[in-house]
Amino acid sequence: MIAVLKKRFCMPYRSIADQVGLSYATLMRWKRRIADGQPAVQRPGPKKVKPLDIEQLKRKISALDHGSKRSRGTGRLYGAVAEQISRRDLNRLIIQARRESNRQRAAGLCRVRWLRPNLAWAMDDCRKTLIGGGRLHLHNLSDLCSRYKLPPMASDYLPCGEEVAGHLVRLFSRFGPPLFCKRDNGGNLNHAAVNRALSEAMVIPINSPVYTAPYNGAIEHTQGEFKDYLKRWQWKAKSLRQLVLLAETAAHDINHRPRRCLKGQTACRTYYGNDRLAYPKRKRKAVYRWIQDLAERISIGLGKDVITHTAWRIAAKQWLLENGLIQIVKAGKVLPNLS
Repeated sequence: MIAVLKKRFCMPYRSIADQVGLSYATLMRWKRRIADGQPAVQRPGPKKVKPLDIEQLKRKISALDHGSKRSRGTGRLYGAVAEQISRRDLNRLIIQARRESNRQRAAGLCRVRWLRPNLAWAMDDCRKTLIGGGRLHLHNLSDLCSRYKLPPMASDYLPCGEEVAGHLVRLFSRFGPPLFCKRDNGGNLNHAAVNRALSEAMVIPINSPVYTAPYNGAIEHTQGEFKDYLKRWQWKAKSLRQLVLLAETAAHDINHRPRRCLKGQTACRTYYGNDRLAYPKRKRKAVYRWIQDLAERISIGLGKDVITHTAWRIAAKQWLLENGLIQIVKAGKVLPNLS
């Protein structure tokens, strides 16, 4: 367009610069670059003069500690190759390597498919920062087979062990106790009152390994669903009481969404179906003894004097597999656009 203005209208370059919205210096700089056979617009930043061994750089990038969203050691690596590659290009290579690492990690994971509603629940706590600056704490429980969200306990503080135990007792009387309950290692979730409530209902607890959130990934996904709902609708709540009601409304709405993993059915319909598990206390005692005996044998074989959490998880998994109540599914290959 600049050449057309110059040739057809014989306009001076300063007037042309004003017409196209550029400074005169920028226009003349672009003109010199084009005359020298170079691109008019060049990449910002200092020019890299040292040659770069791209294969060696890729090996160093692969050796970084890649997490799900961050790669540790990126700054130290850039300091070593700052004269050879820009930070923008280095970050692009690191992002590609991190996505490939996450894809390979996901392909190697196993997923547990629970086959009976009310067989196992999962519980956990989360907190949601509100628009006004406060925080709403949610104690959530979810059925692992049907994805049914049980009524949450919401407040402006983290519930203590006695409150968690009381909430469990109310849910057990309303919905019937499950056979297993998955939880992490939080103090309020492993309180003596909680253990007593589980023991009285003959519910077998399964603790997640330390710092292993994917082991209880279903409840982690539930937390995200609640947070997304509250983020969308919290403007309706003007007080803490209304926020508590909104959290219960969130559970209701989420339970009535069709889910692809349930073949288009809702969590509510699946949970209240005919296949719902209900073990009497005599059967629960037999299951507990079976798991306890196997866990003791595993712990003795490992040279332990007490039953470890790992041995307990292995024994519970073995009982579930032998009774056809779960399936272990390999994640398999993950497409790059779905990672």
